[in-house]
Amino acid sequence: MAGNPPRLTFRIAAYTAVALLFAAGAILWFVHHNTTSQAEKEVAARAGFVTRVLLQENDLRRSDFQRVVSRTRRAQLDALFRRAGALDGFLRANLMSRAGLVTYSTYHPLMGMPLAQRSAAYEDALSGEGVHTNGRLRDRFGRETGKKILRSDLPIRAEGAPPFGVIEIAQDYGVVTRSAHQTLYPVAGFLLLALVALYLSLMPILRRVTAAVEIRNRRLVEQAAKLERSLAAAQEARTEAESARRAFAEQNKRLRELDRLKDEFLSLVSHELRTPLTSIRGYLELVLDEEAGELNPEQRRFLAAVERNSGRLLRLVGDLLFVAQADAGRLTLEQSSLDVSELASHSVEAARPAADEKSIKLLLSTEPVPLLVGDRGRLAQVLDNLISNALKFTPQGGTVEMRTSSENGHVSVEVVDTGIGIPPADQPRLFERFFRSSVAADQAIPGTGLGLAIVEAIVQAHGGRITVDSEEGQGTTFRVELPLTAGSEPGETVEQAA
Repeated sequence: MAGNPPRLTFRIAAYTAVALLFAAGAILWFVHHNTTSQAEKEVAARAGFVTRVLLQENDLRRSDFQRVVSRTRRAQLDALFRRAGALDGFLRANLMSRAGLVTYSTYHPLMGMPLAQRSAAYEDALSGEGVHTNGRLRDRFGRETGKKILRSDLPIRAEGAPPFGVIEIAQDYGVVTRSAHQTLYPVAGFLLLALVALYLSLMPILRRVTAAVEIRNRRLVEQAAKLERSLAAAQEARTEAESARRAFAEQNKRLRELDRLKDEFLSLVSHELRTPLTSIRGYLELVLDEEAGELNPEQRRFLAAVERNSGRLLRLVGDLLFVAQADAGRLTLEQSSLDVSELASHSVEAARPAADEKSIKLLLSTEPVPLLVGDRGRLAQVLDNLISNALKFTPQGGTVEMRTSSENGHVSVEVVDTGIGIPPADQPRLFERFFRSSVAADQAIPGTGLGLAIVEAIVQAHGGRITVDSEEGQGTTFRVELPLTAGSEPGETVEQAA
C-alpha cells in the first residue's frame, strides 16, 4: 500500500496535464480561428479600398469591362496595377465582363479567355455584393494549381446603376497567416506560461487530494468487506425467510383445507341434526297436547324445559345451516315488495315481552318509506337479530329504539340502545363468525357469535350495508341501509353467488 500514493499522484498529475493541454489547444484553436478571420477581413478590406480608389480616380473605365483591352490600354493598366502592387501580398488582378470574359489580367495569358466555370462568388458580385473566398491561383487553363490566395470578387458599377463588370483581386494568403501569427504567438506563449504556473501550483493540492483519496479508498475497502459479510448474512437470512415462507404457505394451505372441512362438517352435522330435532319437537307438541294421555304439573314442567332447549338447539342448527349456505354462495332470496316500517313494527311487537321482562323501554320511530324489493323472511330475521342483541346487552331500565327512514333511493333502519357498548378494539371483528366481544365474555352474556354474521350476510345479499357506532359504557347504534331494489323483480327467486 505504501507504493500506491506516488503512483496515484502521478496518474492524477498526468490526467491533469492532459486536461490542461486539451483546454490550451481549444483556446489556441479559438484564438487562431478568430485572428485568422479578422486578418482575412482586413486583407479583403484593403482590396476593396484599392478598388474604390481606382474607381474614384477614373483609372478604371466602363470600356475596360466590355471587351478585351487594346495593347495601349493594357500597358496603362499594367502600370496602374504595378502601383497597386505596393499593396502587401498583391498577386494578380483580373477584369471580367458580365458575360464572363476576362478583358484584362495582370497575368496576360488569361486575357480573352472566358471563365471555365462561373463561380458563385462571381455571380454574387454581379448581383452587387462583394465576396471574399479562399482558393489558389489559376493557370492559363483555368486550373487552380498555384499558391493559396485570398480572392476578392468586387462589383464595378456607376453610382445608382447595376454592376457592369467584376474585378477579381488575388492576394497572397501568407499575409493573412502572418497577421494571425502576430497575435497567436504572444497569446500561445502567455498561455503556456500560465498553464505551467497553474500546473505547478496544483501539484501540492494533488498530493493532499491523493492522500485523502487513499485514506478514503482504504475505508471503502473495509466497508466493502463489511458489506460483503452483511450480504452473506442477508442471503442466509433470505434463505431462512424463504424456507419460513414456504412452511407458512403450506401451513396456510392446510388451515384453509381444515376450514373447508370444518364448514362441510358443520353443514353436514347441522343438516343431520335438524331432521331428528324436528321430529323430537313434533312428538313433544303431541305429548304437551296430551295426545298420549294426561300430564301432571311436574311432567308438564319437565317437558316445557325440553321444548325450550330443543327450540334453542333448533335455532342454533338453523343458524349454522344459514352460515354454511352463505359461505357456499347458496343463499336464496324470495323477492317480493315489502314495507320495512311494517316489518320493524312486527319485530318490535314480537320483542316487547322480552323487553318488559327486563324493564327496558322499547320504542319504535317510523316514517312512511317507499316499498323495496327483498326477502321478507330474511329481512325480518335481520331486524329480530338486531333487537335481540340490543335487549341482550342493555341493562334493566335502559332504552332500545328502532327507527326507519329513507333518502337517496335507500331505506335505512337504525337500532339504538343504551347498553354496555362495544370496545373499539372489538368493533372491526363484530361481523366475524363465532366472534364475541370481550365485554360479553367478561359478563357471561350468552350467545353463539353467529347473529351479526347472519345479519351482514343477509344485508349484503340485498345489496345493502351495515355499520356500527358504539361507545363503551354509553350504548350502540347499528345502521342498515338497503336499496329500494337489488336488481330483481317481485316474485323472483334469487340465489346469491359466492
